[in-house]
Amino acid sequence: MPGMIALSIGFLVLVRIWNYAGPAWAQPVTGPAAAALLVLLTGVAPGLTFAGWEYALAGVIAVAVGYGLAVVIPPARGALAAAEFRRPAYTALVAVPLATVTFEEVAFRGVLWTLIARDHGPLWATGTTAVIFGLWHLSPDSGTRENLGTVAFTTLAGVALGELRHLSGGLLAPIAVHWAANGLGVLAATAVPGAPREQRRGAGPTP
Repeated sequence: MPGMIALSIGFLVLVRIWNYAGPAWAQPVTGPAAAALLVLLTGVAPGLTFAGWEYALAGVIAVAVGYGLAVVIPPARGALAAAEFRRPAYTALVAVPLATVTFEEVAFRGVLWTLIARDHGPLWATGTTAVIFGLWHLSPDSGTRENLGTVAFTTLAGVALGELRHLSGGLLAPIAVHWAANGLGVLAATAVPGAPREQRRGAGPTP
């Protein structure tokens, strides 16, 4: 089992390098392909079932309500208006689910979580995968302070997603909530009243 965990982490490193070195257009293909390859290499069933649909639905509704409030609360609305996205609909509905959510959930809350939980239990699995998930978001394009903030935030997100994996018994809930947090955020930014369209014509989200 430790060998499979090491294999999975090594595979994660290779995929992350490709995220930065490979062409942007290939990332929506890379995500599902890399997820499928990781499952084949490890032989781990990641939990892609309809189990936990009620957690998925409740989580998406909660995130949607949160973004709905953010659109009408001035400080949060200003933060959304400052977000920059090229092709928001494509980013939210194609790039986020395929280039980001699919691989990250299959890898972290599917394969790695299952491997660690078998030997050490769900609490250890959630904590370990959350830390690795946080480190996964380190960026060579960001400064030290920004990287520390990003790692701290995504580690906490990893704890929440890992707990969803445990409580729901599958990947549906973490996949749905992960997409909602990212994809609905992009759509909410485009829905901010009065936000200049030019503000949203920057690069897409970091993979």
